[in-house]
Formats: sequence, structure tokens, C-alpha cells
Amino acid sequence: MTLQLVTPPAAEPVTLAQAKAYLRAGYDAEDELIIQLVRAARERVEAETGRALITRTYREVLDDWAVPGRFAPPGQLRLPMPPLIAVSGIVFLDEEDAETAWPADQYFVDTDADPGRIAVRGRSTFPRPPRAVAGIRITFDAGYGTGPDDVPSALRDAVLRLTAEGYARREAIGSSPLPMSVQALLAPYRRVRI
Repeated sequence: MTLQLVTPPAAEPVTLAQAKAYLRAGYDAEDELIIQLVRAARERVEAETGRALITRTYREVLDDWAVPGRFAPPGQLRLPMPPLIAVSGIVFLDEEDAETAWPADQYFVDTDADPGRIAVRGRSTFPRPPRAVAGIRITFDAGYGTGPDDVPSALRDAVLRLTAEGYARREAIGSSPLPMSVQALLAPYRRVRI
């Protein structure tokens, strides 16, 4: 299984103005650094929680519907990087790389579940892909929304705190342990693995 980013987020969960106000940086000389720190902080929060903060499009390529670590009842597949907004298409590939779309009326997309999932309509199992390797492609949108106000405030606050941490220490955000305050903010959004 491979998760590919098709369309990156068009914005960050924290604007440059919000980050500068939080950092008390009243000058423009370090704007690029601050933008970079916000992006790195968002990526760290997403990695820690397994969630997409700002809307983007992914493509997941699978060999089979049975994906280790995504336990679901038969006929269901949980998609990574919640929250799920929509599935725009599922295609099967054959040995010559020809694509066949799976009709959307044959599956149900559950965007209310966390993580979101796909479920087969009217039967108990998914159709077999024509080839054994990388025969399934699922394209979907995930994220809380298109702008900072769509992202839960605790996750935005975590991004701000990590940005401030990187700004103060002038080191890579991913290289140090998460501060306790950030861990507390992320705790409700972490996915529990059983």
C-alpha cells in the first residue's frame, strides 16, 4: 500500500500574521523562516496525529482490500489521514495498466466515521482487482477544511507552539521531543491502535 499526495494543502492552519503575532515578531525580515516553521509544525502535528489538518487530495494504491493494521469488518476499508471529506474515485488496473472505474453506486463512503471508510453495497466482499500488485487506486479528499478557521483550535495552538519552539531554538521541529503542552493538545486527536 502506498499513500501519495496528489494535491497539497493550499493554506496552512496558521497564517503568517497569526504566527508573527504569537512570536511577537514585528518585522518582515524572517517571514520566510516563519512560513517554513509553520509548515514544519503542521507536518509534525499531522505525523503525530495521523490527521490531515487542511484539505488536500490523496491517492492510495493497494494490492488488495485487506490492509494490515486497518482492521474493519468484511466489506469495509478504513482510509488513512482523517477526517475524510469525499472519495472522488476508485479504479482497478489490469496487467496492461488499463483503468476500470468501480461505479460509485456499488460502494458507500462513510465520512462520519473516524477514520472515514468505504463499504461495499449489497454484498459482503470487495471485488477482486484484475492484477495482484498495485491493482487498486482510491482517490480521496481529507482535512478539516480549506482555511485556518476550519481546523480545531487545539491543533492550531499545537502548530503555533511548535512554531515558537523552532523559532526560539533555531533547530528543526522534528528533531526534539514534543513539549508536554503540545502532547496534551494532541492527545484527543491521536488515533488509538488496538
